[in-house]
Amino acid sequence: MASRADVTNKYATAYAKASKTDKGVMLDEVVSVTGWSRDNARRRLVAAAKTPPGPGRAVATPVRKPRAPKFSYDAWKVLQKVWAASGGQSGKCPVVSMRAHVDALERHGELVEAKDRYSRAVRTELLSMSAASIDR
Repeated sequence: MASRADVTNKYATAYAKASKTDKGVMLDEVVSVTGWSRDNARRRLVAAAKTPPGPGRAVATPVRKPRAPKFSYDAWKVLQKVWAASGGQSGKCPVVSMRAHVDALERHGELVEAKDRYSRAVRTELLSMSAASIDR
């Protein structure tokens, strides 16, 4: 038995050009060889016919370039401390009370500027975070 990819590539172009009755016969052959369902075999044949021919087969889809981080690493580390001090609430609660939490932690000496990654820039980042960013 040839590999499933070889079988798919062999039948793909012929399947795209075939009539409806011939497509049914080809699907029966692909299903019997690969063990796939008819729907899966049809989907794979159509997809293989659309891919351009070339040397070799792409093993994996290309990895998309990650988005640049909006907040600094320091802000995330301080956010973890603020989140723990607030009782581990979900993002909607801390976003409303972030200023109160940060002020309280500063007052009690837990957040001291130039110590443990905390600074005015980090404070500004924390106060500008949305609930979705906090939940991440």
